[in-house]
Amino acid sequence: MQRKLVLMIVAGILCLSLAGCGQSGDTQPEEEDPVQSQQPVDESSEADSSEEETQGPADPEAPETAQYTDNFSVDEAAVTAFAEQIQTAVADKDLEALADLAAYPLYVGFADGGQSVESRDEFIALGADRIFTEELLSEIAGADTEGLEASMAGFSLSASGRPNVIFGVADGRLAIVGMNY
Repeated sequence: MQRKLVLMIVAGILCLSLAGCGQSGDTQPEEEDPVQSQQPVDESSEADSSEEETQGPADPEAPETAQYTDNFSVDEAAVTAFAEQIQTAVADKDLEALADLAAYPLYVGFADGGQSVESRDEFIALGADRIFTEELLSEIAGADTEGLEASMAGFSLSASGRPNVIFGVADGRLAIVGMNY
């Protein structure tokens, strides 16, 4: 009964957030901002800053240095690469690597109740046996890492829906923000 209630609440929040994504709230035509149009634009510095945001780091081996503003600003290649890192950590049952990919506090929704994990040490203390269930291993191994769709909550990595690992932008970088069993 509790699981159904939690599932209904999550579904309701998801529906409300998705309904709000498509509405701008302003039906009047956009006008040019007079302050913005009066200021001279240094095109070279603007291009440099936007290039850094969208392309990520110069070193492809260090994806965590990329700075993103939200889940919709992350390019598909970075999403795929991060999802593959999660798959590798889960397949190897590497709790340390999985902990390094997470942002804290981290929501972990176990079947017997969810909890907020406040630190890396607290996550590791949960133990590999509790984190790496057979169901999670199967779902993450079977998940397609390409073409994951961005949402306000992030990206859901799973073969069929649940269990799953949710990751998204946290503090300007991609990180695991939730796990559901």
